[in-house]
Amino acid sequence: MAQSNPILVAYAFRDGAHSFRTDDPRTGEIAVAHGVPEIAYEQVTRTLTERVSGTLGRTAQARPALPFKEFWTWLQMNPIAAMPNAPCHVEFAWEIRG
Repeated sequence: MAQSNPILVAYAFRDGAHSFRTDDPRTGEIAVAHGVPEIAYEQVTRTLTERVSGTLGRTAQARPALPFKEFWTWLQMNPIAAMPNAPCHVEFAWEIRG
C-alpha cells in the first residue's frame, strides 16, 4: 500500500550533473548527482528504498510518481530546467509501497 504522503525530491542541473536531493524524516538527507540523468534517477529510487526499508524495519519499495521517460520529456520541454547552474528547483514525488 502506498503511503499517503509521498517523499518530495528536488531536481536541479548543476555543474554538469543531474542532482536530486531530499531531507525527509523517513529517509534523512539524501543527495544524488550523476552526469547521466537515468542513472541519477535510478540511484534516487534505490537509495530511497534502502533508507525507508531501514526506517520501517521491513521491506519497502520507493517508486517515482513520474516514470523516467516522462521526467526526461518534461526536462526537454523546459529548457531553463536543463540549463547548467540554472536557479531551477523542481520537486517530484516518490511513493513508498510496503
